[in-house]
Amino acid sequence: MWWGFSPALDIQFEINKHETNYQDKCLEVLIVGASDARHILKTLASSYLYNDRIIIYNVIESTLEQVARSILLLNTCLETNLGLQEATRYYLEIFGNTLIRPATAKYLIKSSNQLSNIPINTINCPWLNLEQFKHKDRDHLEAIFKFWERATCENVPIVEYWDQRIRRSLKTRYDYREGVFDWDYHMILKSRGISNLTLQEYRFWRNNGIAFTWLEGEPVRSNPTLLSNIIQYGPGFIHYTYLGDITNGPFFTWILEEKKDNHMNRATDIAEREIMRSIYEIRNQESICEEFIASHRDPSILNGTLVIETPNKEMEQESWEIGRNKYKKNNISWINIENHKIIFHPVTFLQTSKHKIEYVNRFDFIWIAHNMVKQLPNLVPLLKKKGIMLVELQKYLVELRNEHLQNFVNELKSMAQQNGLHEINDINAKEHYVAKFCK
Repeated sequence: MWWGFSPALDIQFEINKHETNYQDKCLEVLIVGASDARHILKTLASSYLYNDRIIIYNVIESTLEQVARSILLLNTCLETNLGLQEATRYYLEIFGNTLIRPATAKYLIKSSNQLSNIPINTINCPWLNLEQFKHKDRDHLEAIFKFWERATCENVPIVEYWDQRIRRSLKTRYDYREGVFDWDYHMILKSRGISNLTLQEYRFWRNNGIAFTWLEGEPVRSNPTLLSNIIQYGPGFIHYTYLGDITNGPFFTWILEEKKDNHMNRATDIAEREIMRSIYEIRNQESICEEFIASHRDPSILNGTLVIETPNKEMEQESWEIGRNKYKKNNISWINIENHKIIFHPVTFLQTSKHKIEYVNRFDFIWIAHNMVKQLPNLVPLLKKKGIMLVELQKYLVELRNEHLQNFVNELKSMAQQNGLHEINDINAKEHYVAKFCK
């Protein structure tokens, strides 16, 4: 639930590819259930390649925790006072690691403290609009940010939560889990074209939830942004344990568009390169050279596999003192992206929008996650004539076999046809990670 299972897409590229004469000065986009901000980030980074155009991103997530995480990840990329490598690694650790480095934890505490003021309008964020949420939802968002600040200091035992999930999932196979992980990697992921994820990285993540690792610094602080159902209770908070993905991993969003000649790089190296490229291009509105990326890396590990040991438990559970009023509310600045606006909608939008005239035939582009496909009949009326709809497929879900992938595609085709959508190209369940339709 915390990350997607398909690559980040440049939305303008996808639209221009299928409608070369598209000239509208304002582009309305709807993204449903992406679980992260990858499509927005990729589109922002590529915007310098196109004529000036206003893009309004309408985003729906199934939980407020996912909304808060998307805001945090976008904030990390758009903050002006972070170094390029610094922002890149903060992003990847918060995005995909149960444990993060102390420096990243301090950044998370600071950012959570500052971002908690946005839902209640104490800080004006020029690229973000939360007005579609009710006041109680905005208060809940504020509480989530405050929980992250407190939980990062207190260091909740997230690796224990992770281990409990694995034990419940594998049951009697728990003692032989390394063999289970190896099987999933060699027999499923490799057969589906995952060439840049090493066995060591995948196995390490399956064991403890740490996906991205570097030599500089050890991840020993918990990442509470991966916890669910956060509720303020008196002076404190209650929450569920880790309920997210424990079989697939956060690797597929940034490592799948790799060139064949660089296949020796780790998933971490490729993800770092792609995030670094995106942040650089947002900041500078020009392409980044490979030499610039290489200058931020230790050349001794470029073609190697770096796997660290599971961090010491006592270090993980060390508590930090919570600093009060340490960060100035307005001491935060963002890159100017005046042509881009991000509007978050409540999940109820899926049921109500087709009955509102202002949303019918409004969107030029709609992207839908694989687990939100049942909402397709509610979303088709919102798509413009000749608009593009992309639906995420289940190709990279380890728990599903090939026959399940094909059944999903068959059901999707039938549903699309019933709702007046036409396939842009034939869908191959084994090769494609998204299905493309037009209205």
